This record gives sequence, structure tokens and C-alpha cells, in this order.
Amino acid sequence: MKKRVLWAALLVVVAASLLLWRALRPPPPIPVGVVGWLAAAAVVGSSEMNAADLFREEHPRSRIRVRPVDDQWQPEKTAPAIAAAMSEGVRFFVSTHPSNCAVASIHLFADPRALLINTASTSPALTGQDDYFFRIVADAVQEQRAIARYVDRLPGTRILVLQDESNLPYTDPAFQAFATELHSLGRWQIVHRPLMVPKFKPDEFAPIMAQPYDALYILAGSFQAAIGNMAQLFHHLHPAAPILLTPWARSPAILETAGPAIERIILPSQYPSRHDDPAIDAYFRRFHARFGYEPHAMTIGVWQALELLDQAFSRGYDTPAKVKQYLLSAPTHQTSLGPIAFDATGDVSRTFYFIQDLQKELQ
Repeated sequence: MKKRVLWAALLVVVAASLLLWRALRPPPPIPVGVVGWLAAAAVVGSSEMNAADLFREEHPRSRIRVRPVDDQWQPEKTAPAIAAAMSEGVRFFVSTHPSNCAVASIHLFADPRALLINTASTSPALTGQDDYFFRIVADAVQEQRAIARYVDRLPGTRILVLQDESNLPYTDPAFQAFATELHSLGRWQIVHRPLMVPKFKPDEFAPIMAQPYDALYILAGSFQAAIGNMAQLFHHLHPAAPILLTPWARSPAILETAGPAIERIILPSQYPSRHDDPAIDAYFRRFHARFGYEPHAMTIGVWQALELLDQAFSRGYDTPAKVKQYLLSAPTHQTSLGPIAFDATGDVSRTFYFIQDLQKELQ
């Protein structure tokens, strides 16, 4: 009898210990794939991964474990790279690739197998879909209407628009939205010249740029250093004319190649100037102190996306379906680098800022 009592007591103790262990043990880590151009020689890859590293260092209790997913910003490689990570159990992703890559892979997020937060793809082809593809940047239509309204406030009547053809899912609808809005305002004449920015040849475009213009708009992104070369050539021919870029040219590499044109460049941005926002300035300072260089602005979105996922995971939302429910459950989510307000299909609207002292901004 005593043995039975002892065995029963022992089983109770073991069961209680097991329950206590289960209650007190930390929840398991969750892999999050960071999708981008992560090769060692890439201009942007190091910034994205270093931003993720800094986030993990500053959030040691986070369940997030970063998994690099390198698609080299090539649309034909994006879906296979993500699918390979999904086959290894990754169900959450943060992507920094351009629109052509997002369009090529959005079908992977049509159901609750995986959820992605995108920080850079603005193609309207991604807008308004009820799926598991979330986006924390405004689409190209919102972006270009804001830029056109800004141009309409500048002096002059004739603008040269150089459109990059290497990312047409972004630049084609972007140019259409810009031209439609600017024409509706009734004052500016647009001279439209498509080109492949990575293959920009100054000798070929010098005669085009030498014609009379009151402003230049370089409709290109992906933080391509050649944007600075284009700006410098136009500035040489029109030293007093303003030069507008897209938000996807906010990079120290542009400063390095633009030369004296930097004084005339106007940078649209979905984030305020670091000199107007102490939180963003503090982030850039911490990044520089940790890694020794200035990151591109897209890392702001990477940080916000990781914060959103971390907030969801810490509240017990740890499947794509539950995280989607969480992200759509509140009108606004607060992050340390600014609020995010998703609409019913996981898109956002943004206020656009126009930064004129780019040299100060990027130093």
C-alpha cells in the first residue's frame, strides 16, 4: 500500500514538474527570412543583414532568428529562393527587393503557408490583394502623385524625365501616374526618355541633356550608383536646375557619385529627415557606431518589419494566419521608427517628405 502511495506521489511530482517546465520554458525561436541581394559585393546587402543583426543585439529576448535568403534582386531567382527557404520551415519573410522580384513571387503568399512584409516594392500590381503579402511602403501611384505635385511648385515649364527600364513593374506605372498627375496640373511639358540606368553612357545622353530644361527627374531606384553620374552630367549642363530622384535613391553611394550636383538634388522620402526625427537619427547613429558605415534608408523598413513580427510573436501570434490577424487587428501599430497603419489588404498610405540638403542627410 505504501509503495502504491509513494509511486502515486512520485507520478504527481513528475507530472507537476513537467507542467511547470512547459509553463516556464522559453518559447521556441522562429526563423524569419530576409530576402534581398545579400552577396558580399552587393551595395545594399550588407546594410540589410547588419540592420537585422543590430535588431537581434538590441532585442536579445526576441524569438526572431534571421535566415538570409539571397535572390540577387533577379526576378527569376526570387520565387525559387523563397520556396527553398519555405521547404526548410521558414514561414515568415521580410523582403527588400524591387517590384519585379515581388511581382514574380507574390503567388507564394496567396495562402497561410507563409507571410511576408515587403519594404521596397511599390508596383500597383501588388496593391489591394487579400493575401499574406504585407507592404509598409506606399505604392507607386501614391508616390508619383506626391512627386508630381511637388514638381508643380517648382519654377519652370519643361522637365526631362529619364525612366529606368531595368525595373518596369515599378517605373512603367510610376511614369504613368507621374505624367497623368503633372499634366492635370496644366503647366509642365514632359520630355520622356527611357534608358537602362546600369548601362548609362554619358556621351550618348549629353546631347539630350543639353537641350533647354528647367528640371530633371530620374525615375530610377534600387540605389544604383549610376544615378549620381546622371545627376552630375545634367548639373554640369544646367547648374541652377533642380534634380529630383525617387525615394529609392536615398543612399550614400549616390552622394559619392553625384559630385557638385548634390547641392541641387531633391529627394522624396517616405521617412522624414533624420534631422527632423530624433528616433531615425538615433537609429542611424547606432548603426554607424556598430558597423562603421551609413546604411541606406531601406533599412528603416527592415527594422520596422522586424519590430512588427517581434510584437506579434511576443503576444503569441506565431503562425502566418495569426500574424495576419494581428497586423490587421489595430488601426495603427507603433514601432520605434514610426507608426504603421495597414488597410484591410495589408497596404499602407504614406506622407511624403522632400529632403533638399541631401549632403547633410547622408553624412
